[in-house]
Amino acid sequence: MNRYTYLSRTADDSRTTSCLDRLVDDVDIDRLLDDFVFEPNCWDLASAIGIGVDPERDPQALDELADAMRVWCEGPELERLTDEAVERVWDDELAGMVREGIVRLGTKEGWEAGAADALADFDRDPPSSEVAREVVRHLAMQLGSADQPFFFCLDCLEYAISHTPPQERRALALRAAILGARNAAVPDDELRAALADVLSEAPAVRLATVTRREAIRSRLGRIGRLGERSMPLLAAELRTIAAEPLPECAEDDDVWQAACAHLLEQEARPAMN
Repeated sequence: MNRYTYLSRTADDSRTTSCLDRLVDDVDIDRLLDDFVFEPNCWDLASAIGIGVDPERDPQALDELADAMRVWCEGPELERLTDEAVERVWDDELAGMVREGIVRLGTKEGWEAGAADALADFDRDPPSSEVAREVVRHLAMQLGSADQPFFFCLDCLEYAISHTPPQERRALALRAAILGARNAAVPDDELRAALADVLSEAPAVRLATVTRREAIRSRLGRIGRLGERSMPLLAAELRTIAAEPLPECAEDDDVWQAACAHLLEQEARPAMN
């Protein structure tokens, strides 16, 4: 059985979208588009090839890289995480799909030169080629997008925090606790049982363990480390939260309360997941 499939419709390139959203208001978009000549790079190729993640293997193999993509991490840290991720997921099946995708794009108008260059680079050493690395990053980006509610936005939190007094920033940063919810690894049957017995004991108390609460804070700390340059204010708040002593009681742990509320909402409203 194949691990990977092609996406029926490639997701929008969120990196490009984010950049466009930040254009200043007085830019003449029509003039820019008239002068624009499309020269696809390897990220464009990876996005257009559109390989979907392997739900069984990729979440573990691409976990940290997914967070790096989520916070626009760049430079040596991104390269290191990409090296490790490629080593974990690369195999003959993925190599074949990448090469097939490059060849397919090379038949489309406007993609010929970029595809030809990428194919030559790929054939020299497939796993170290730039297009292969971007494909793996694209897989990681898909995982990052699937790990959060549709309208959740770390960039938006960074912007909000930049316009908030320092003493109020932690409350905004706490909204990112939902990203650590899955790290608590609370089984569905426990969530259902907690919801069914809500009158006897608060679900957040019933479900709390030290291990689960620490796992959430650890995830927030990692996001804060990876986003140190791209989202400095939010990242600083997340690192501070991660470094705090764990509250003795779950009732006093606002990080756990936020993450647990998200888990319970997902279980109670499955149609919205």
